[in-house]
This record gives sequence, structure tokens and C-alpha cells, in this order.
Amino acid sequence: LAEMVKPRKYWADVIGEPHYSTLIPLQFGEWQAIPNGGKTMVNPVQEENLMRLYSETFARSYRNVRTKRVIMLSIAYGRDQANDTQLHTPEACYPSQGFRVEKRTEHTVASKFGPLESVQLMTTMGARRTEPLTFFIRVGDEVARGSRDRNLARIKMAIRGYRVDGMLFRVSEVTKRDGAYELQDQFINDLLGSLSPEGRRRIIGSVGT
Repeated sequence: LAEMVKPRKYWADVIGEPHYSTLIPLQFGEWQAIPNGGKTMVNPVQEENLMRLYSETFARSYRNVRTKRVIMLSIAYGRDQANDTQLHTPEACYPSQGFRVEKRTEHTVASKFGPLESVQLMTTMGARRTEPLTFFIRVGDEVARGSRDRNLARIKMAIRGYRVDGMLFRVSEVTKRDGAYELQDQFINDLLGSLSPEGRRRIIGSVGT
């Protein structure tokens, strides 16, 4: 019976498989892309697993033209969010690359298109590197925070007959200055505001529609 009701269609085929390198603009609001600015970021997972887990990974850094502060943007996309190919969250991949997660806070980004359930992490590597970050996950047509929310979203889409895709969206800044998380919220809002409705759906699903 379980095999009979197993979803056969892919949600990615409905909305179109995204290509974030062309979807995300090089300039928006007060933000300008830095050439080769994605090369020093933490990878979402070890290199040998990239092809198995992800259909696409994307990384780019942006400088605020007014404050000169730099935000690093990373996106990892997987066409099929089955149990053995689920996205790896920063809570797992940052410690695997030498970082320590000092604090985890559940957070809601108050976007102009609707609330985005997200997670804020404070990570450090030794005494010299402090990297606060914010991330959320799109599962099918919903934004999810933790594993429970992700599984519920998968079940909802399965009932509709779809195997869900998934996208991990992460922004971070190497800084010890105040206001890092507020700046990350601003960046997210500025980016979403620069996209078409179709483009936003590939980032935040049906939030706000």
C-alpha cells in the first residue's frame, strides 16, 4: 500500500528547477556583488557528497555601498528531499569544518511578503573568527525551520502527490560588531524585494501569496 501511494511527480517539475546563479541579481538596494566573493565560504557539506545531495550550490558575497559591511550568501538546492538526500543545515556542517556553535535561536524574519521561520546561529572558530548567521529552508512550497517542520511540509506535498524539492538559504557575516542579525534581515528583505513573484517563490515558496 505504501508503494502504491508513494508520490511519483516532482514539485520541481511544476515550478521549474531554479538556477540561482542567474536568479539572484548582482546588485540590489544598497548591495553590490564582490567578484570571486564566494570562494572562502563554508561549504554546505563535504565535497564528495555535493553531487549526491544537491542539484545546485551557489555562493556570492555582497558589500553594502554605504556601510561597507559584507554579507555572504549561500544557497544549496536539492531536487528530491528524500530521507537520504535531505539538505544539510549549518548546525551540522559548520562544526564538521572546525566551527563551534555557541548559540542557537529560533527567529522569524519579518519580511514584507510574510513571516519566514528561520534559525540564527552564533558560530566561532578559535579566538579570531566570529560568524553570526541566519538560515531557513524551503521545502516544496513552504518555509521550514527544523526537522519537524520539514517533515510536515514533505507529508503535505506527498498527500498532493509530489516529491518535494528543497533549498537551504543562508546569510552570514564575519564580524564581532553589533547589529549583525538585523543587517542579515535587511539583506533578506532587500533581496526578496528585488525579485519577481516567480523568483521569490523559488526562495520562499508560497509565503505571502
